[in-house]
Amino acid sequence: MKTRTKIIIGIIGIAIIAIAWWLISPLFLTETVDEGLPPTAVESPAPEEEESDQETSETPEAQPSPTEVAGVFMDGEKNYETTGMIRSVEAEDGTYLRFEEFETTNGPDLFVYLTKPGVEVSEGIRLGALKGNTGNQNYLVPADVDLTEYSTVVIWCRAFSATFGTGELSTTSE
Repeated sequence: MKTRTKIIIGIIGIAIIAIAWWLISPLFLTETVDEGLPPTAVESPAPEEEESDQETSETPEAQPSPTEVAGVFMDGEKNYETTGMIRSVEAEDGTYLRFEEFETTNGPDLFVYLTKPGVEVSEGIRLGALKGNTGNQNYLVPADVDLTEYSTVVIWCRAFSATFGTGELSTTSE
């Protein structure tokens, strides 16, 4: 009986150490990502080309026309610090949100969400797991999402139900 008790205590001890490592290690580790622009990215129109945008905006389309958006990250709650810029990038396969010069406090279980202003993260759209807590990275936005409606980007920690950072998007072409 004593051998069985020792085995159970050993298994519980290993489980506790594994969970503690999962929760605490992100505070000491940094994961850097440096993605280039999405493939076949279309550059933003130059200011001289804005006149042609006015002509095309009058034609009706089945989907909302892509609107260039940009924003700046702000710190989240408590001591979670987040900085960097966000901008939309049009590519052949869709619209991406690009984080540039991005940096946030690392943590376990971090995800990128899009929400409407003032709406809970749980009601938002999950773009995926955060690729790294520093560096340039791209997130594909679902085709049916209007970035003028879902204009808040949230770095969300599911493990602690905590906001690590937010960014408000606004249109840049008007």
